Amino acid sequence: MPQDDFLRYEASGIAALLRTRSLSVPFYQRSYSWRTNESINPGADASDKLQVVDYWNDLISSFQNKVSYFLGTVVLARGAGDGRQLVIDGQQRLATTSLLLAAIRDQFKAGGAENFGNSTQQDYLGKFDRRAGADRPKLILNTDDRDFYERRIILCEVIDPINLSQKLLNEAYDYLLGCIEDFKSSHGSDWRGKLNELVDWLDAGAQIVAIDVATEADAFLIFETLNDRGADLTVADLLKNYLFSQSENRLDEVRDNWVSTLTNLDIDKVGNQRFTSFARHLLSSRYGRTRERDVYSRLKSIVSGPAAAVSFAQELKDSSRVYDAILTADSDYWSEFPVSVANAAEVLVELNLEQYRPLMLAALMAFPKSEVCRFVPTMVSWVIRGLAVGALGAGSAEAAFCEAAKDIRTHSVMSTEQILSNTRVGTLIPTDGAFKSAFATWKITRGAVARYILRALELQQRGDSEPELVVNSDADQVNLEHVLPKSAKSADWPSFSADDQRAYVHRIGNMCLLQKGPNGRIGNKPWATKKPIIAASSLLLTSEIGTYTDWTKAAIEDRQVRLAELAVETWPRAPRT
Repeated sequence: MPQDDFLRYEASGIAALLRTRSLSVPFYQRSYSWRTNESINPGADASDKLQVVDYWNDLISSFQNKVSYFLGTVVLARGAGDGRQLVIDGQQRLATTSLLLAAIRDQFKAGGAENFGNSTQQDYLGKFDRRAGADRPKLILNTDDRDFYERRIILCEVIDPINLSQKLLNEAYDYLLGCIEDFKSSHGSDWRGKLNELVDWLDAGAQIVAIDVATEADAFLIFETLNDRGADLTVADLLKNYLFSQSENRLDEVRDNWVSTLTNLDIDKVGNQRFTSFARHLLSSRYGRTRERDVYSRLKSIVSGPAAAVSFAQELKDSSRVYDAILTADSDYWSEFPVSVANAAEVLVELNLEQYRPLMLAALMAFPKSEVCRFVPTMVSWVIRGLAVGALGAGSAEAAFCEAAKDIRTHSVMSTEQILSNTRVGTLIPTDGAFKSAFATWKITRGAVARYILRALELQQRGDSEPELVVNSDADQVNLEHVLPKSAKSADWPSFSADDQRAYVHRIGNMCLLQKGPNGRIGNKPWATKKPIIAASSLLLTSEIGTYTDWTKAAIEDRQVRLAELAVETWPRAPRT
């Protein structure tokens, strides 16, 4: 085995590594994530790969063709004194191999070859500990998966999975058990010998290169070098391993901040795509627009050495709590602000746009609390105005928000008014005249947005001081009604051609809010049926529709022009005084 003071390496069968080592996956490493089928999605960023299926197909093909199969490198670091080595890279392959060996063990036992099953257990899965009186696993998984893996796979208990990664482990085992059962059946009376051959091949023919280093920081440095191009790794994997590789003797600080970041973002429930968006928006708010493919290279350009790694990890921790509040209206972050600000945050969550998030993150991190109270409600107005004129869809809009965020971070912009006057955001947010003109012809296909628009306009009509901060809290009681129905019958609506229906049905002037009871009775009915029910509504803007003699294109246009005048006051361009 070639070796020096920095690392040792050897070629080994992947099962031999499980047989000869005691291994542990650190708590901060990713939980089990390999998929067997498409029924379980481990996160919004999941690829189309079914890794367990590919793993088995590649292995069995190599075994049948009697050729060795290379599964890549496994990076290991010395543990904390319990004799176990830490798995820095390779945990998915090792865990899946152990599931395959467990399936082989269980098929030995199912066929009456109890001794062969016990031998497979003791050699590769769990060795009997006389002090504990039970088998102890050769491989320990991370905190989320450890108990389930040990009880379900090593001790063969009947136990239900309670989280996503445990479900994936369970599915992978069931799939591999089925594969081994088919393999066993295909070899008739010689099944036991063939299963033995398969185990021996996993021990010697399915090869990895095991790289052993003294410390975790060294291990991450090796891993970073091996994966410099980022193949098949998530942004979270790449950033974590680069930060850890730079941390040297300050790894504990970086690791603790990393774990807090993932906790703040609730990554276990929502998947790695949230981290990717967070990292991109954080870097965009500091250095200008950063595309997803550039996140990793951007990080490498700004973090070098342990001090920079600790500083950036601390920023991840601090910013992640704020970013979660941008995405989650019920975050306890908003309890520190007046109700009006929390309501504005909830409206922004409901509108669900990404482009403004770097600006929002920068403002929440850099503005004093008093200015945040002015900025967040104003952001609602800017988003609605931008949507109405169609200014928020292009990459140039995101670039403008990112540039303004960068200016806030450098303190060259210190107020909401200065964002309008001193940055390109001001060119995106239409003036009153432009907003009024665009609103007068606005078509809205997202029901949640239309509902919010109509509720805010209703409150403005009633004299509410902050109508734009209304949230959609009564969706169960009040429904969105299209006066000209989306599925209008030509006999009921003769003044609208098929082209007219498509052009006018989603105009905001054609929509109103109505209690669900009446709405359920009039959805696709003609105007004569709808008019008296709409006129009787307690909502001012809804009942006004009943003043029209007939519901025509001209009526929709007239009503929408009136709503546009109201909209200018509902969503002011400048902060409210």
